[in-house]
Amino acid sequence: MRILQGSLKGRQIKVPKNIRPVANIVKKACFDIMRGEIEDKRILELFAGSGALGIESISQGAKEAVFVDSERESIKAININLASLGLSQNTRVYLKDTLSAIKDFSVYREVFDIIFLDPPYYEGMLKSSLQNLEEYDILTTHGYLICFCYVKDEYVTESSKFSIAVEKKYGQTLLLIYKKKGG
Repeated sequence: MRILQGSLKGRQIKVPKNIRPVANIVKKACFDIMRGEIEDKRILELFAGSGALGIESISQGAKEAVFVDSERESIKAININLASLGLSQNTRVYLKDTLSAIKDFSVYREVFDIIFLDPPYYEGMLKSSLQNLEEYDILTTHGYLICFCYVKDEYVTESSKFSIAVEKKYGQTLLLIYKKKGG
């Protein structure tokens, strides 16, 4: 997999086995929509896999990226990718399940400008993660939740904390961008 835009454009990243990365066409569309919103922002990538979304964000000017995944193979790939790209300074990597990580970030009062969620398809993880993000508010006032899911997966349509700003279908993938309410 390659980085699509920014200072690291064209560089390769390692993708662990048994990971379904976001297709390049969907990733490009997402970052085109978010153009101007990434620079100098704090990024959190949940279900990070290879770290492709956080790395793409750093390539496009994000000031920090935090990666969370519950699989050791994914954490290993993310660390290899960050080291090979020279990105160890402004990144952190956690081996942890998403729901625990969200709660921990809340306890430590860490907030993020953009949170990416790309959970496994068919497992209901997107909906439970969004509900957890509503309960443990770690999104800045003007923040975005960017989600990738299978078109038939369940997701949150109504929330007291955020609302859907973009909903686009790309083949079997649904791109959802939520904006923090009041932001």
